[in-house]
Amino acid sequence: MTVVNLDSTGRSSSQQLVSPRRRVLRALGSMLGGVGLVLIASAARAQAPAPPAEAAPAEPPAAEAPAEPPAAEAPPPPPAAPAPAEATSAEDAAALEAAAPVAEEVPMDADVPVPDEGLDEVVVTVDRRKKDLQDYSGTASAFTEKQMSRVGVTSVQGLSTLVPGLQIGSQEGNTEVYIRGVGNDNNAEHGDMGVALHLDGVYLPRPRGVGALFYDIERVEVNSGPQGTLRGRNAQGGSVIIVTNKPKLGEFGANAEATFGTFAERRYQGMVNIPLGDVFAVRFAGFSSVHDPHWENGGPIYDLRAPQDEDTYAFRGQLKWQPVTPLTIVAGYDFVAERGTGYIGANHNTPLNNMNNNGTPGNTTDDFPDTIPPDAIDNPRRIYQIGAQPHVDMKHQGARLEISYDAGPVIVEALGSYRDLVYKQVNGGSAGVIYPGFNFATQGSDFFGTAYWDTRSQATVAELRFLAPDTARLRWTVGGFMLYEDQQVVLYQTSDPANGYGGAEFNMPDVYGDSMAAYADATFDVVESFRVLGGVRLTTETKGRSNGLAMQRGGFPQAGRFGTEGFRPAYHDRPTFVLPPNSTVEDRVNLFLDGIGSFGARDELPQAICNDPPAPAPGSGDPQQPRIAIDPTTGTFRCTAGVDDALVAGNGFNISAVPQNSEVTNAFLDYRAGVEYDLAKDNLLYATVSTAHKAAGYNDTVYRPDGVEVFNEYYDPESVTAFELGTKNLLLDRKLKANASAFFYIYNDQVFQQIVQIAPSNPDSNVGTNVTSQRQNAASSNLYGLDLDIAYALPAGFEVEVHALILDARYGKRTLVTDGRLDYDVQDYQVDIDGHWLPRASPYTLNYALSQLIFTTSGSFNWVIQGQTVGKHYMTVFNGEGNLLPEANGNVPVGVARYDALVQDASRLTDVVQ
Repeated sequence: MTVVNLDSTGRSSSQQLVSPRRRVLRALGSMLGGVGLVLIASAARAQAPAPPAEAAPAEPPAAEAPAEPPAAEAPPPPPAAPAPAEATSAEDAAALEAAAPVAEEVPMDADVPVPDEGLDEVVVTVDRRKKDLQDYSGTASAFTEKQMSRVGVTSVQGLSTLVPGLQIGSQEGNTEVYIRGVGNDNNAEHGDMGVALHLDGVYLPRPRGVGALFYDIERVEVNSGPQGTLRGRNAQGGSVIIVTNKPKLGEFGANAEATFGTFAERRYQGMVNIPLGDVFAVRFAGFSSVHDPHWENGGPIYDLRAPQDEDTYAFRGQLKWQPVTPLTIVAGYDFVAERGTGYIGANHNTPLNNMNNNGTPGNTTDDFPDTIPPDAIDNPRRIYQIGAQPHVDMKHQGARLEISYDAGPVIVEALGSYRDLVYKQVNGGSAGVIYPGFNFATQGSDFFGTAYWDTRSQATVAELRFLAPDTARLRWTVGGFMLYEDQQVVLYQTSDPANGYGGAEFNMPDVYGDSMAAYADATFDVVESFRVLGGVRLTTETKGRSNGLAMQRGGFPQAGRFGTEGFRPAYHDRPTFVLPPNSTVEDRVNLFLDGIGSFGARDELPQAICNDPPAPAPGSGDPQQPRIAIDPTTGTFRCTAGVDDALVAGNGFNISAVPQNSEVTNAFLDYRAGVEYDLAKDNLLYATVSTAHKAAGYNDTVYRPDGVEVFNEYYDPESVTAFELGTKNLLLDRKLKANASAFFYIYNDQVFQQIVQIAPSNPDSNVGTNVTSQRQNAASSNLYGLDLDIAYALPAGFEVEVHALILDARYGKRTLVTDGRLDYDVQDYQVDIDGHWLPRASPYTLNYALSQLIFTTSGSFNWVIQGQTVGKHYMTVFNGEGNLLPEANGNVPVGVARYDALVQDASRLTDVVQ
């Protein structure tokens, strides 16, 4: 890992190298576009436009493209099952082959397979080549849209119920994915996914809005284990691949679907596929989902809309062009908008862990629990809502161009994409659930302390691949990958009333990151039944930010309203980010004012920081000058009569304005190797070793309390090395599937978050400590487990499936973590999490299903009963069971008595999921 040091100005000392790198990346993107034009031109020169395959007569034409096999070698289609229109091109024939095993999609006038014939074939592209899942040397799952809709899975989060070891959550609109305990919950601008998400081959660096992409899709694939060579970036836990339905040439099709449910849920989706001549087709699909709030506002401000409603819509349009058989071009655009009130919390802690507070003043030791029984709360979703109206507004859109040219011995694929994301959120407030004895009289209802989010991302992804056809004895792939991302992030917090504290502002106008990789992968048939495979990928990554600001505001001269109705931050329009050296009160006030777009209707803060303007001269007729107004020279608020004299005299308005300038660059090599052996036609034995990395990163920059030194620790890349031994078998005439794999992971330098205190540089200083969240690396962890997947096709169309995962995923020795769960202002309390389970890693997961497919002359019918059993697991590294963890290295927290009192509130120390 290479760490770029900061110079005396706080800016990156290698900053002059960043701009050329960005220019190179943009140039590479342009080159890929040029490659696409060359492919189109070469195809046009090599072969004159001919009638498309879809328009060909029933008998093969006399002359075919060189890449096509002679017509005599192709057996004629069975007369009882004429080939559909979409099967007349090579690409569409492959797509039909992938879809054909889905029984409900078989035309009823064709030869309908008997339900007892065996299990369906499942075609996947997890290793970027289409193949039967039973021929893939690894653990993967694939589901069509119809399969997911039958069991109520309509979003990416629902996949957790279908795949053992897969856990998917959502926080602040982000999607957090874990597979076998490997993942990441750092969804900040400097965080990266631990499981890679792909949409039609495009890597998604910021997977917001993924939940609304599950419409008009061909399938979703989940690959467990490191994907460091072919899928690449941030795939150390695995990958989730969303494949949408592409336009079909020569075929018109349309469908529509409506769903209605509780909370006035209305879901609509539809699709239309339109052929335009013989070589063009377009496909449009849309989706919308609306429902009322899942919570109820029981507070006195009745016009506040309750949390967790939804108003989402999405659109996708794609164009397919196949001017000649070897060349296929697909262009697509997708748009997702998610709106609603979001989630603000219910705070059941108070009624369920209430103390009677009968102790002597200043002493809580003789208090005793006086809890409210859970059954006494008649509506656990009725909350006392206060403050600002919560609101979420996310827009995520992207465009892509995909070009594929089959030159016979070599296939060329070029992919380019640009994605734009805007996420805005205003947090609301809640005084908790309303329970028997709730004291409405003592609850304030006019409190506007809240948080404002504005997160934006612009990402360019480009990839160029050359590969041998699937029929080659040596099936090789070489390629290059490029990602470049710009982000702008603002978090603005208000505290109302101020009470001497004015909240915070975290404003990052220039966050950048790039990843460049070259890779090669191959499978070689030593003999027909024995194959060796291997691959390598060399990656360099840079991430950083410049000109950022982290501001903590305080020292207001009086308690005044701040952030009331109509308040709005300046967000990205702030003109200044740095305080000058030896700043004056006026400098600090002006830096604060630069971050405000508009004051609230009842804000009193301008009266506290600005002098009263002079009254107009008697009889002049001049209007009264406002206390604060927009300065035309700066475009921001300024005190018209200067900063308050008393504030200046007392050198008040203390704010901490810390520049955020960080950069880290690292390079790593990933590889995979393995062997495959066919014991028989439907019996595969394999052994593989593979690696994957996630790039290094940096923490937020904070000053030490005495202001002498900047604290900014970097963390190293994560890496996973996985060994897997498995077998895949189809038995009893393909009626029984029995797959099993044993795996062992070496998980090095896992990154997780903790709360730490930053001490002054001089240990003898009387200055206190600063508190910040920090990412750090854990010691090496060893993960191992067993994956069993069994399915049996019974008579009369019945099918039973059992998929089990047994997992052991624990931290290694001497991983010390600061336990800050009880309070943020205590000195470091180090605990050793040796032997603790990784978050979201269950010791066992069992999926089971019973289904039946019934064929009649009127069509096919099916039903399914499905369930999942998950063992006890934890959401944090502390594995909280309601007790304070024993300290490490003999450390004891300051104020043990206070700890003892807080520990009585056991639920605050519990993160168990059962």
